Amino acid sequence: MLYQDKVLSIDVLRHRVLVKGKEVKLSPTEFRLLMVLTQNDGIVISVNHLLDLIWGNTEVSEANVREYIYLLRKKLGGFQLIETVREFGYRYNRAIKRTS
Repeated sequence: MLYQDKVLSIDVLRHRVLVKGKEVKLSPTEFRLLMVLTQNDGIVISVNHLLDLIWGNTEVSEANVREYIYLLRKKLGGFQLIETVREFGYRYNRAIKRTS
C-alpha cells in the first residue's frame, strides 16, 4: 500500500517515508502514528483513541502522544501536516503550509 500527497509518500510494505522526495527515518511508533493520521485524513482523532490504536492497553499517558506528535512534526520538516485540535486531538491535513 502506498500513500501519497503533495509532500508525503508512504510505502507501507517497505516501511519507507519520503518528505518532498527525501527519505525520513521513523521509529515504529512514529510510523504507526503517521499511518493512523494519514488513513483518517481530515478527521480529528482524539488523544484517547490514538492511545488505544497506537499503544493498545498499556499504561501510556497523553504526554506520550504529545511527544510523538512533536517528534513526527519535527521529522516532517516544518510542513504543518498535523493539526492540533485544542482540547480534543489531532488531524492530518493535506492542505499544507510551510512554517518559516
